Parts: sequence; structure tokens; C-alpha cells
Amino acid sequence: MNGSILEAREDRWRRRVALAASLPGGWSVVSFTLRAPAPLRTGGGMDEEAEGLFRDLVFHLGVSGLLVKQPEFSVSADGPEGLCTVKGGGAEVKPAAVTFEEEHPRGDMADVDVMVSGGEEADRAGLGLPPRECLVCRRRAAECAAARYHDIGEIGDAIKKILSRPGGLPGERPIEEIAERARKALLYEAAARPKPGLVDPLSAGSHGDMDYFTFLDGAAGLAPVWERFARLGARFDGGSPADLFPALREEGKRAEKLMFSATGGVNTHKGLVFSLGVMCASAGMLASSGVPLSPKVCASLGADIVKGVVERDFARLKSSYGGDGLTSGERFFLSEGVTGIRGEAERGFPSVIERGLPVLRASLERGGTLNDAMVDGLLSLMTVVEDTNILSRGGREGERLVREAAAGALELGGMATPEGREAVKRMDGLFLEKNLSPGGCADLLAVSVFLHLLTPASG
Repeated sequence: MNGSILEAREDRWRRRVALAASLPGGWSVVSFTLRAPAPLRTGGGMDEEAEGLFRDLVFHLGVSGLLVKQPEFSVSADGPEGLCTVKGGGAEVKPAAVTFEEEHPRGDMADVDVMVSGGEEADRAGLGLPPRECLVCRRRAAECAAARYHDIGEIGDAIKKILSRPGGLPGERPIEEIAERARKALLYEAAARPKPGLVDPLSAGSHGDMDYFTFLDGAAGLAPVWERFARLGARFDGGSPADLFPALREEGKRAEKLMFSATGGVNTHKGLVFSLGVMCASAGMLASSGVPLSPKVCASLGADIVKGVVERDFARLKSSYGGDGLTSGERFFLSEGVTGIRGEAERGFPSVIERGLPVLRASLERGGTLNDAMVDGLLSLMTVVEDTNILSRGGREGERLVREAAAGALELGGMATPEGREAVKRMDGLFLEKNLSPGGCADLLAVSVFLHLLTPASG
């Protein structure tokens, strides 16, 4: 092994030790390299693959509930390498790293080491985890390496097989996971009950043109689109984030056609195509950059992507207003200046970040079920969201009624108490009587669920 490779390896070790020494207790340093002989990992041929794999690792740690900071990828004389700090001890971080090595389509190629804040290595054996297998023969890797059982040709052939596995393109795994969580968010939101005035598995709410199965049809029709939104974000390379929005809008138009085709012309998720599409693109852009995901960061980048949308869209409406074919949101902007979901997105989804998501997670932390946590999150959104669906059906008086009823149910404990549950049931009857449907709040609940599934609670 030549001196420059040894020097690069020693330099990486020194940086790891120094970084670990600078961390407070309860933090770890994660080091990433390629698991391949020097002639195969150096020279630049594997750099792109390694960078994609490192980004996938950072994303995996984040969605495993670990806060990741300072991700850095570089290439030295010893080949590509990555380094980041993670909030958690060895007993938390190392198992997550092992899961990545064993479950990612190309995880066999990753060598992920974990050093805790005191400078001690967290290894598999010390945590009772299975030893690493050889790339070629699946015996213990340490045994084969020590005895040099396999020549570089055999190892190279094994690596080629790993790289040919489906679903393992650099950076693709985060896109697939973002899309999966978006699909789940739609289904979970539809299944939550009771949702006053809204469709759930046992009620059509204040809707005569749809039921639970219509919503499932809409979700199924939209299943492919979330990956497309995430990929548009992941492949965006340069310029202002707002430069991405025209492409997202075109993709949104195609998504709406899929939804209407699946539902027989019923609008189940049009508002959510906009808001969740932006959030998927935001998450894809962050994941492709190796930036740790957090709700605030995702929402903030989403705001940057849609920057100026209120002024652009509603200026166009004012200049060409004819009154026909407008959505309720467009009508209320023209009459009262209500910016609706566009304004919510341009402000960084404050209702989600400050109300829906925190209340959902607080309910879960108290031992509530996901169903009850989602209902509590919905109630909290009803107290603050300027919902054009409510305004179109009940005006400002309907909005006041919804906000007061939701606040009252939460004051009684929400879904955690018998009194709160009874209040929610009364809300359902009242909303049916008044023909009120907080559909905008339901969309923002789905965004809250998406961020809950996608990002660690500490973010």
C-alpha cells in the first residue's frame, strides 16, 4: 500500500478522533468509506456511486429518528469518504448503520464506522450484532480478509453484481422512501376517524359526491406521482429553488388528470397535489444534497420553491376575472384577499409546523394511537387555518363555529379523554347540519402526517 493512501487513512482517523473529542455526550461520529480494495475504490471510477450511497446513508439515519449534522463528502488518496455527526450513542447509531449496510440495495458496498463522543468505537460484536459477511463467499469478512481467500478479480466481479442490483441507483433510495411516505400519508389521513364533516371509513361527511372508497381511488391514482415530484427536486441542479416550480406545476396538472380519471371526475386531492407535491420536491432536493431532513427545513425550502406564487397566480386572476370555473380559494382571494393553500405554502406551512405536527406528535408521546393523534392534529389545524372549503360553505360565521368547536374539544382533552371524544362526535353532527367540511385542514393534516413519517421527532 503506497504512502499517500496510508497518509489519507491516518488523516481520516485523526479527523474522526478530533471531531469525536469536540462533541458533547450523547453524540457520535459516523464515518463512511467504500468496502473495496484500494485499486477498485481509488481512481475516480467509484466516486459518483459512493457519493450517492453516502447521501442515502444520511437520509436513512434521518428517517430512523436520528438527528444528523455536518454531512461532508470528499475524495482522498484512499478513495471516496463521508463524515457526519449524529445525535445518539453507539447503541442507537450503530444498529441504524448496520441496518443500512444490510438492507440498502448496495449496502454491501458501504463500510460505516461509528465513534462515540469519548473516542470509543461502537462495533458489531460489542452490541451483539452479527458479523459482516464477505462480499464474495458470505463467510465472515474478517476471516476472508485475514487469509486473503479472494483475489481482486473475484472481489471486482462481486462488486459488479452488487452494482447491477435493481433499485440501487445512486440517490434513488431516498426518492423511493419519500414517495412511500407520501402514499402512506394519503391513506392514513383518509382512514382517520372521526373527522367532523370529512370523509372517513364510516361516513361521507358533508359530501354527497364521494365516500371513503372514492378517496382510496384518488390515492391509488396518485400513487406514482409522488416519486416524480421527489425526483424533480432531487435532480434540480442550480439556480433559485423557485426555478423548479414551473416543472412542478406541469407535473401537478398531469397528477390531477390521473386523480380525476381514477375517481370518475371527483376532486378528492387537488389541493394536496399542490402542497404535498411541493413537500416531496423539497425533500428530494434536500436528500440529493445530503442535507439532514427536518420538518422546518423541508417546509422552509418548500416556501422558497413556491416563492411569489400568490402574487403571480392572483394577479393573473384579477386581470382575467370572469367568475366562471374558479375554485373556492380563487373566489375568496378575489373577494376578501384570502391566500389559501398558496399563502400557507409561501409562508413555510406555519399551520403544519406550529400546530398540526407538534400536536400529532405530542398525542403520540402521551400514548395515544396514530388515529387519535391525527384527529387531535386535525382539531388543532381547525383552530388556525383559513380554510376556503369552510368559507365557501359557511362563510365567516362557519369559520368561527369550526374554530370554537375545535378549540373546545381540545380544551376537554381531545381524543385522550371521554369528554373530548364526545365533543368531537358533537362537532361531526354540527358540521353535517351546517354542511361544513374542513377540507383544507384535512390536506394540511396529510402534510403533517407526511413530515411525521419522513423526519425525526427531534427535527
